Amino acid sequence: MSTLSPSRVPEPESSVERGQRSRLRGHRRILSVVGMLLALVGGVAVDSGTAFAQPPSGSCTHTCNNPPAGVSRADWNAANQAADFWANHTIDFHAVNYSGGRSYYHLDQWAGRGWPGQATGGQWFGYWEPSLHRTQFVYYGGRFNDNGGNLANHEQNFLHVSASRAFSTGNGRTAPYVEYDLDYHNVVDNRARGQRRIVRNPNTGNTYVTYDHYQSFYYLGRW
Repeated sequence: MSTLSPSRVPEPESSVERGQRSRLRGHRRILSVVGMLLALVGGVAVDSGTAFAQPPSGSCTHTCNNPPAGVSRADWNAANQAADFWANHTIDFHAVNYSGGRSYYHLDQWAGRGWPGQATGGQWFGYWEPSLHRTQFVYYGGRFNDNGGNLANHEQNFLHVSASRAFSTGNGRTAPYVEYDLDYHNVVDNRARGQRRIVRNPNTGNTYVTYDHYQSFYYLGRW
């Protein structure tokens, strides 16, 4: 499998692009909801960053090119880069690798065959980062229980998704959402994970980003 190209700085917008963006802004919905999940996150990020490639044009269909109020361009780009990474990487279960005495599977680039599911979460994975010329590590947690129904409510009320495809934990059902980290690290260390996550509903492709460990979300687009 080939590897993703290193990250790059977006080209400056032309006057035409700025005009198009202004006209479209009113038609784009941005979610910022307060979640009920509160968790303690310890530790400090170690050599973390986002070196994933920029998403190709047209890879998402809603707000992905326009950071919402209160979110920096850098943070918004990082979320889109991470979503593109997960959308195009799959797990290679055929070989077990080791780092610091810990085993991990490798993520291989596979266009359009990414977004590992709930059952394979809760562990670290390695991938080759071409911009650094070494293996880096990224974590994803698998199932995200939409306690409080924030994401399910947004999908149903604003994106017109049926209740059978977007639902919160409860009534004997398990939320379909899956959560992935934004940032890579040079070590396998739970304390390094930080608070930034991508959360996606595989039933619909609707994808959200949280920068504060599920206390607030922004709608990223459909991937």
